[in-house]
Amino acid sequence: MDLLKGDRLYLKLVEEEDIPNRVKWINDSDVQNTLNYDIPTSVSKTKKWFDKIVLDPSRREFSIFTLDGRNIGFGGLFNIKVPEMKAELHAVIGEKEFWGGGYGTEVYKILVDYGFRELGLNKIYGYQLLHNHAAHRVVEKLGWVREGLLRKETYSHGTLKDVYIVSIIREDWLKMQK
Repeated sequence: MDLLKGDRLYLKLVEEEDIPNRVKWINDSDVQNTLNYDIPTSVSKTKKWFDKIVLDPSRREFSIFTLDGRNIGFGGLFNIKVPEMKAELHAVIGEKEFWGGGYGTEVYKILVDYGFRELGLNKIYGYQLLHNHAAHRVVEKLGWVREGLLRKETYSHGTLKDVYIVSIIREDWLKMQK
């Protein structure tokens, strides 16, 4: 399966031609504010990353498109672990005109549905910087649980930062499907 579809978006497996947009967004200071990527990055460095992950069974990396074909972000599931049947979710809406319009929520929903339905996962989790209020709202809307606060966990933008760990498990997701 290389295409996942929502109401306003579709996700397709990342391709080499998607790399320039990914680099542009990772290097954008407004986008980077809530991320933890090695910055600045380059197209050549990102191509090396792509070559390494494209066949990695512990990752599913996607590019996010509007239904009319505009690439607006990227995301996926990584650190897919068996037998625990869990994975970490990440999602970035890079095109700022799409911020605040529910697109992040739709991406999370698509990825969670894919993780539970297609990959048979039992748990999907993520780490969120404390100041990433948009991400907090997304997971709250979708029934995720804040499992805890990890103090001074992540080095980001020159300092150690606290992060929340959040998750949803299959049984809670199934209850929400009814």
